[in-house]
Amino acid sequence: MSAGEYIHDPFSKMVIRSQIGIALVLLLMLPAANFFYPTNYNLKAGIHGVTAILAIILGTYLTHRAIPLIKGVQVKLESLRRWLLVATVLNLAGAISGNWIYMRYRGQDGPRDWILAHVPGFHNVLMEFKEFVSLFPFPLMLSATAMLYFYGLPVQHRRDITRFVGITILVSWSFLMLGFVVGLILAKLRFV
Repeated sequence: MSAGEYIHDPFSKMVIRSQIGIALVLLLMLPAANFFYPTNYNLKAGIHGVTAILAIILGTYLTHRAIPLIKGVQVKLESLRRWLLVATVLNLAGAISGNWIYMRYRGQDGPRDWILAHVPGFHNVLMEFKEFVSLFPFPLMLSATAMLYFYGLPVQHRRDITRFVGITILVSWSFLMLGFVVGLILAKLRFV
């Protein structure tokens, strides 16, 4: 016996949106606390933390939009193009701010020196991996965005291109997550 199709009533939508808003505020409070950390690099760390969290949140949202693309389901490409463009800009901001804070990481008496002295395996394996894997999401998102803008809205009928865009978004999210987790471990070991 089928229960029928469930349709969200206005109250349910309000609860769902409230939960998302609360989760977003709580997530953003973590890196925003870096702005108040007693160090000379709190601005750099705060900007990088906020852009990284926003890139992860938007990347995760885009993975839910990418799966229908891979399956060949019709999606609102105009909306997807805008979200991909925002994600691309956020990934660029995350990469730039990451390189900005990286100067402190490698600086004299920086976290790199401490990590090499106490847990060299972390730096030699994970940090070297993170340095490169964190740069992959930007060109991947850029290529997906460029494909959607180059081919325009009729791309909906090109299954090969929509699949490519969907898979590119998923791979980009995977690299985002890898870089994010290693970055969190790094911040836990030694804050800049």
